Amino acid sequence: MQSRWGTHGDHPVIVLAPSSVRDSFDITVKAFNFSERYRTPVIVLTDEVVAHTREKVVLPDPDQIEVLDRIKPTMPPEWYIPYEDTSRGVPPMGIFGDGYRYHVTGLIHDVRGFPTARADEIEPFLNRLFRKISQNFHAIQLVEHHLTEDAEIIVIAYGSVARSAKRAVIDARGRGIKAGLLQLITVWPFPRQHVEPLLSRVRVALVPEMNMGQVSREVKRVNEGVTRVTTLNRIDGRMITPRQIYERLIRES
Repeated sequence: MQSRWGTHGDHPVIVLAPSSVRDSFDITVKAFNFSERYRTPVIVLTDEVVAHTREKVVLPDPDQIEVLDRIKPTMPPEWYIPYEDTSRGVPPMGIFGDGYRYHVTGLIHDVRGFPTARADEIEPFLNRLFRKISQNFHAIQLVEHHLTEDAEIIVIAYGSVARSAKRAVIDARGRGIKAGLLQLITVWPFPRQHVEPLLSRVRVALVPEMNMGQVSREVKRVNEGVTRVTTLNRIDGRMITPRQIYERLIRES
């Protein structure tokens, strides 16, 4: 919630949550690509368990890693307008030192970067920031499905808890329980397009979190009473174990 709303103004944000050491590598690459493609900051929200995990990983060859570059201006520097609107909502971004001039401020600004209090400039500016993200939800909202095709009980988790949930779902399947996991890689913008269809066809959705319940509120919001949403919260500073989630899946079955 701090990553999404910790600001004095309204704006969209991209937040990605890794669940393992390898995730931390892959998702950081995605974060840089999103930042370059949409000209926006991207937060990689790593929890304490992932941050302190040590494990061996096999990294891809450098030539197998997708690297996206920002859209660069094609006009001469003297014609360049750094925050001009486009059909994608993402203006070309010149490289500092190449002659393309910027005025950078943390205030609401006009198309040239200078602070403004004019309503006819503020509203288009904010609409552009939101549009460049909202019209690309299909590419930004990343999830992973594990055994969700025929699931009757779905676990919705992110970060290190998703790793515990995956083990719990596999163990529950061994007991004949049709459990599945939807792992949220993108936390913001909340991946409603993936969550909502699953909620419409399962009996129960379990949202385990190492807090009092934050993403579970988003799940309940998009659920709109369609199915039963239950939570599993742990706030003692220790990770949620596969056993804890497994026992809840047994109980909910």
